[in-house]
Amino acid sequence: MSETTALWGFPINEQLHIEAHDTVKKIQDDCGKGTRQLNEQAAQIVVKLTQHGLEHYYQRPTEIVPLPPTMKKAADTGIKAVMGAIQLVIKQFFKKRNDEELKLLSLYIEQMLWTHPDKNEPHLVFAVHEELHKRAVALIDQVREENTTDAYIDDVIDALCELVELSVANYYHQPIDKVAMGGVSKKAADLGISQAEKGIRKLIDKLLREVNHKQLVELSYHLESMIHQKAV
Repeated sequence: MSETTALWGFPINEQLHIEAHDTVKKIQDDCGKGTRQLNEQAAQIVVKLTQHGLEHYYQRPTEIVPLPPTMKKAADTGIKAVMGAIQLVIKQFFKKRNDEELKLLSLYIEQMLWTHPDKNEPHLVFAVHEELHKRAVALIDQVREENTTDAYIDDVIDALCELVELSVANYYHQPIDKVAMGGVSKKAADLGISQAEKGIRKLIDKLLREVNHKQLVELSYHLESMIHQKAV
């Protein structure tokens, strides 16, 4: 029996999947030949992947579980500001990368690109430890079987916050650790990411404590769609 690795991630469209692979190949083949356009192309790909992430991590859940108008307006404003800051950081970050750093980062992006073997649908994913995978699956089953959300809502929130931590680690800390950044630039970027993470955690906690059981069940199907396994 083949072993499996638990994955967490969201689908991306086929065009972006092709663009990402083409950009990685171009960087590996042409990097060092005197052009800086590759840095811009890499930044554009990462911005597009970030936009897809926003759709699956924020927009889709708030469609399933609508926020009160005042809260939605505040959350939208906050998310828009965070996304604008993140996109600026991405562009500045890639602009300053040398050829070897760009190659390392392109390979990191490539290993996160995965096509679902059954659906033939491209995704952006990262590995999660088996305990969290089992806990997430068990919580999804519990949500669908038990009407009393008070019995498990704290566990659901904890699991989602842990996934946020892993997302930040895989989308930010690990790529950043592969390159050299100035102390001031890294400190500013770390502060921005930390504030964004705290904001997301606060939104998760407030949102999930206000949902009813039917809404939580609907949300569970969206979360389940981002849980995967691949043979290794």
